[in-house]
Amino acid sequence: MEPGNLENLIEKVKTIAQGPHADLLEKFVDLLFEHEEPEYFSPEDLAAIEEGMQASLSGDRSQFISLEEYERKHGL
Repeated sequence: MEPGNLENLIEKVKTIAQGPHADLLEKFVDLLFEHEEPEYFSPEDLAAIEEGMQASLSGDRSQFISLEEYERKHGL
């Protein structure tokens, strides 16, 4: 990480943690901490995560389903 970027990252995390995506941030950070491997996500995983985040932030919900629909689909 470039010098000075850590402080910038911390400020961004603080801002997100106080906004409407705080729960998502917490879940994402928890997910990262659960992994013990040095490489958490493959390049394909990172591309899919980025695509999903961009779609969500732009309001495009076409690739998402509700928790209820997921549970119904998987018999939960």
